Amino acid sequence: MQQLLKRSALWQLLLAFSFLLGLTSCGDEPDPYDPYANYDYEAQAKADDAMIQAYFKANNITDTVKTASGLYYKVLKPGTGAKPVAGQKVSVHYIGKLVQNEYVFDSSWKRVYPFEFQVGAGKVIKGWDEGLPLMQEGEKAILFIPSHLGYGPVGSYPSIPSGAPLMFEVDLLDIL
Repeated sequence: MQQLLKRSALWQLLLAFSFLLGLTSCGDEPDPYDPYANYDYEAQAKADDAMIQAYFKANNITDTVKTASGLYYKVLKPGTGAKPVAGQKVSVHYIGKLVQNEYVFDSSWKRVYPFEFQVGAGKVIKGWDEGLPLMQEGEKAILFIPSHLGYGPVGSYPSIPSGAPLMFEVDLLDIL
């Protein structure tokens, strides 16, 4: 019985030590493996905006509208239909490019079939959920999307690097 008590006391001491060790390791130190832990969103937003502005200047792009979130929107061909609202399904054709070098990373035209999704359901990047409701059915526009409304600090392997601002030429075909 005495050996059992000694073993029990030893286990209790070991358990208490492990618990205290666990508590001390739960500090406010950022996780070095978490891509969001050390990410400076404000600095990245400024860098994204500077890159988008430089693209506008280099390509003589004017008449853009900037939203509060930092999304830029330019109408290429006006539409005549209604604007989609959250919850509605839309059909679009698009080309996605990197702002920094115009590298085409995706295109529904290349796949032939339009892309269909529900606006505001979180199935696409935030820049699309914000930008599509600005468009009218039949409209063609370019959305210039800062990285925090795109793929953020992790990017999308293999074609979209971390912190990359994007541009999408979007043709809103139908509100379904």
